[in-house]
Amino acid sequence: MPLPLELIGRRDNDRRRSRLGDVICRLASTSDGEIIATVLALQRLLEAHGVDIHLLVDHLENGGGGLSDAIKEKVCAEIEQAFNEGYAEGVKAAEAKQHGTGVFRNTDGTLEWSEVALFVQREKHRLPARHHEFIDDMASRAVYGREPTPKQHQYLHSLFYKLGGTIMS
Repeated sequence: MPLPLELIGRRDNDRRRSRLGDVICRLASTSDGEIIATVLALQRLLEAHGVDIHLLVDHLENGGGGLSDAIKEKVCAEIEQAFNEGYAEGVKAAEAKQHGTGVFRNTDGTLEWSEVALFVQREKHRLPARHHEFIDDMASRAVYGREPTPKQHQYLHSLFYKLGGTIMS
């Protein structure tokens, strides 16, 4: 069992040492009475935190005896948060790569219809065969620069969303 953080951790005030460190440093006094008072204070401090002198010695000899459960939980939570943030950034980058890097975006930030058409064509194997002819027609229009009708735009974007595409601005 490691020593409680309240004993060995730095305090929030301007002091440089922990509570335990302050008490131990008083052992360097030249006054016998102060040394005895410090030993008694050390015993009271340890007892107040539910530890004894043997645990203190074990802590000193074994380099701290490891991390407490509270610190381990805090570190695990921070690692998990960093992982989730990194994962979200990776997903965002993958979507941007898959759906276009933004070079061919409209002024409102949406993808150019031709990029949507080419994406849907690359992923058409995930859609029912009844959509394939329309998808190929839209991709050929994209290659030749022929703008689809408003209904074709709507149908193309509905397929895009079915495939999990997102319009990111």
